[in-house]
Amino acid sequence: MSYDYSFFAQTLGFSPKENSTDIFAKKYADGYVIEVDFAKDAINYGEKIQFDSKTTQNFSQPENFVVLECVNRLLEKGYKPENIILEKTWKLGHQEKGRLDILVTKDDGTAYLMIECKTYGEEFDKELKNLHKNGGQLFSYFQQDKNAEILMLYASELRNNKIEKTNVVIQIKEEYRQTGNLKQLFETWNNQTLSSDFWNFIPYNLSEVESFTKNNLRELNETEGQSLFNKFATILRKHSVSDKPNAFNKI
Repeated sequence: MSYDYSFFAQTLGFSPKENSTDIFAKKYADGYVIEVDFAKDAINYGEKIQFDSKTTQNFSQPENFVVLECVNRLLEKGYKPENIILEKTWKLGHQEKGRLDILVTKDDGTAYLMIECKTYGEEFDKELKNLHKNGGQLFSYFQQDKNAEILMLYASELRNNKIEKTNVVIQIKEEYRQTGNLKQLFETWNNQTLSSDFWNFIPYNLSEVESFTKNNLRELNETEGQSLFNKFATILRKHSVSDKPNAFNKI
């Protein structure tokens, strides 16, 4: 992200805190507040959001603002701050550690949604390739906690004064939980992803979509359009279709 972070925060709905010009704040349901301190280059996620590390709570890398935007979206959607854990950490080897950007839990503390955040464009595309090559970071995290029901690769950016997002979502099936290692997990997965936008669903319920109106419509961005085109092409190849009239019926 090469744009003004203060304008980015204002686009999310943050505004200058009373008696301060450097601190921007936003209030959510039940009065919960997140603050962005531009004097200290720090993001204060409040007292209820948990974290295993603070490396995303500063301005050190653009990805940290993708995390902020995603947390903002989760809270606006109705997920509770106490059910959000930043940089959930697992030991992946003798010395290596894996840090998931955002873990959303159920009220009983069990894992529900794992989100890996990337900057829009090159970094997102790179991790998406890894996902389809060997499961990427998300599958390695799911291997640590198979209670999770949804995996999401997420990116967003400020474009034309609006937040544009893209995400790939995997809904976990029971057979994924029965695999013994990462290689078996990846081989069991059939590259199937959620076809509908995750953010249209009611929290914790992928079977009930919120009411959809004309105001929800928006233009596809380049990444989403290419993804949709690739899905169409996959269907056509699967059915060995080359003639255009038959192609429409197959899709």
